[in-house]
Amino acid sequence: MRGFCKLDVAGCFTSISLNSLKQAAKVAQFGISGSSLWDNMLQMRSRAFALLTPKVNPAPAPNLPSDKDQARIALLEAHIASMAYFDILTFLERIDPQSNRSADEIRATIRLKVKTSKAKYQSFLISDQIFSSEKMKVIDGGKKDG
Repeated sequence: MRGFCKLDVAGCFTSISLNSLKQAAKVAQFGISGSSLWDNMLQMRSRAFALLTPKVNPAPAPNLPSDKDQARIALLEAHIASMAYFDILTFLERIDPQSNRSADEIRATIRLKVKTSKAKYQSFLISDQIFSSEKMKVIDGGKKDG
């Protein structure tokens, strides 16, 4: 109501203090029965606000796989993750630090293996679409008191 009182339209009306509006509503009773003009103004403002406020439709609930399918998918992803781990582990065990290859050659071999492993496993292990910032939003939640 304070925002309404601050409105100023040239040639029609000027701003008024909230207390002045309340006092004027108490003085000017135009045949309103049961409640004061002030209460009637508050009710009309609430109805107008409700009419003009856009309705927010809640987002539909996502269609999630069944619990059985989610468990199967989790096991499959765990299996792929363990395959990726053992693939790298086996590769590292085969690198012989006592070999006559230079450190640069060993680094190049490791870089190539990391690149190959990323190409092979990254799409299975990290879903870029799930964590994209376009789909994330801040929600109101948590404790309201301190």
